[in-house]
Formats: sequence, structure tokens, C-alpha cells
Amino acid sequence: MQEKHHAEYDVQRRARAGSSAVLRALVAGYLVYLAWQILRNVRSGETTMTPAVAYAASAFFLLAAAAFAVYLIRRWRIETEAARLPESDEAEGSGEDET
Repeated sequence: MQEKHHAEYDVQRRARAGSSAVLRALVAGYLVYLAWQILRNVRSGETTMTPAVAYAASAFFLLAAAAFAVYLIRRWRIETEAARLPESDEAEGSGEDET
């Protein structure tokens, strides 16, 4: 029976990866918010933009948010993997004490 081994991470590097991911998520969320605001203003008639331009701008912001979300996930995985500490020699020792 094989024992589950949990990877250990450099705490600072992993925290930095998490902080970066949160900031990137906020940027992606803000892009979605901008797209929603443009659409809301077009529907209520509170904008001077033509509907075609407004829909195109909203689509652009939504695509940018989606691309940024994909980038966020990829970078988080890369940064988290980089924070992983090398395997220790515990597997070689099998718990036996060498004295």
C-alpha cells in the first residue's frame, strides 16, 4: 500500500503566487465590470456611443477578461510549482535511524 505524500512548498513563494493570482483576478473582474457597465448604459440610453460600438467594446472587455483569467490560472500553476520544495531524503531512509 502506497502512502500519500503531500508536497511541501516555500511559504513565501507560494504566498506571493497567491497574492499575484488575487490581483490578476481583480483585474479580470474589473474588465467584466467595465463590459457590464457599457452594456447597462446602452440599454438605459445613458451613453453617446452607438449600440454597435458599445457591444463591440463590451465584447472586447469580456474577451480580455477571459484571456486574463486563462493567464492567471497558467501563471498560478507555474508559480506554485516553482515554490515546491525538492523532495527530501525521507524516502531513502525509510524511517530508520543511521547512527
